[in-house]
Amino acid sequence: MVSSFVTLYKMSYDTEHVRNAGDTPGMITGIPTFTELLENPSLASLYTSIRRSATATGPELVESTTVSKKTVYDYLHKLEQAGLISKVDDDGGTAVYTAEEFELTLTVRETEVTITPELIEVIAQKNEYPAIERVLEDYGIVTFALAYDLVKAHSKGNVTIRQIASLTDLSPGTAYDLVEALYSILDLGDDESTPTTYTPDNFDEDEGDLLGEFADK
Repeated sequence: MVSSFVTLYKMSYDTEHVRNAGDTPGMITGIPTFTELLENPSLASLYTSIRRSATATGPELVESTTVSKKTVYDYLHKLEQAGLISKVDDDGGTAVYTAEEFELTLTVRETEVTITPELIEVIAQKNEYPAIERVLEDYGIVTFALAYDLVKAHSKGNVTIRQIASLTDLSPGTAYDLVEALYSILDLGDDESTPTTYTPDNFDEDEGDLLGEFADK
């Protein structure tokens, strides 16, 4: 079996265009599929299923997903054309697919975030977690990706929920709901069922440095 390779996309994004980063931008293929991955939990779930299984066939995916057979094969075609999956074998005339790893870096108004398969796996579950769907629809993928990074930092005790809300412009309630959802999906924290909220005395003076730290990633 052919091992999967890393497809690395370094990109710059603003409200008018998407292009390669660098002095001589080139054409990027698969942008519509990347966009749909961020918006369509069924497509994100199919990609995630292939990635979790290492390999998968169309019939296996038809059995394990909730979308129609036609939709499964339409999605496989989209993902393959975008370079997100590839055929690695032929099992008695049935194509065997593996998922490709990727890293998509977006820079919007000097804030840089990275879209990874792990983030897509979270987005695939947005229908089950209203907070995820709310943040994606109301604030967009950049804010969501930044919040995702901050929630992981929160699990290590590096930031507070109040700081997450301030740095992402989410309301405190939405920030808490999102932290709770991501804790559940990512199995963060210890045995507590909900994340701990605390506010350090030096919150205001540290806030700017935290934003700079995550913008530089």
